[in-house]
Amino acid sequence: MARVLVVDSDPAGRAELASCLSSAGFAVAEATSAGEAELSLRETPPHAVVLDMFLRDQSGFAVCRAIRENPDAKDVPILVVTRSTSDLDRILALEAGADDVVVRPFFPRELALRVRALLRRADGERGAPEPPLAHGPITLDPSRRSVLADGGAVALTEIEFALLALLLRRPSHVFTRDEILAEIWPDGAARTPRVVDTHVKGIRRKLGGAAWVLESLHGVGYRLAALPERER
Repeated sequence: MARVLVVDSDPAGRAELASCLSSAGFAVAEATSAGEAELSLRETPPHAVVLDMFLRDQSGFAVCRAIRENPDAKDVPILVVTRSTSDLDRILALEAGADDVVVRPFFPRELALRVRALLRRADGERGAPEPPLAHGPITLDPSRRSVLADGGAVALTEIEFALLALLLRRPSHVFTRDEILAEIWPDGAARTPRVVDTHVKGIRRKLGGAAWVLESLHGVGYRLAALPERER
């Protein structure tokens, strides 16, 4: 049974989240603050975190960043819950390390489906291990869930990892933003193509000097850049 950590300072909001997830068959742990969440992550790491944006001691943005900087929890999928309908808040949450964002009010079934989708991505594809994917200075190993850029390890969120893997599997294909949305967010959770741009920006920042591999086609989408002759 997958264990989900619910972090919400509001008792009613926390009870709502816990009830939705428990009814869907998840084992639920609860935290009322960022401090409690940090303790829970250290003592009994969950399979996923459902996090309210506004906590009594820290913002949800700060908690997302702290989880991504924690070597023992950096790969845990994070779903942020908020009452804000602002695209900017959604983008800021994703930039802070969230894998998905749900706006209140929501349908209980939607919340459970979003969490299951994140867990499926975290588990990776079952069956025979997929061989490493390489393009120039980047090597992505689906079975190990690892990424190297210029020989150095790169820590990506689950969504960033899935997006980069998508491009690497079809290096000559130009992916429109709508294609990426359909592949990475099949349930329509992302809603706006701007979310794709946000994740690509995050990947590029983490790739450092290898960021040139992700090429933008203005008004169209993204593809992998052609390699110089010396790297082919």
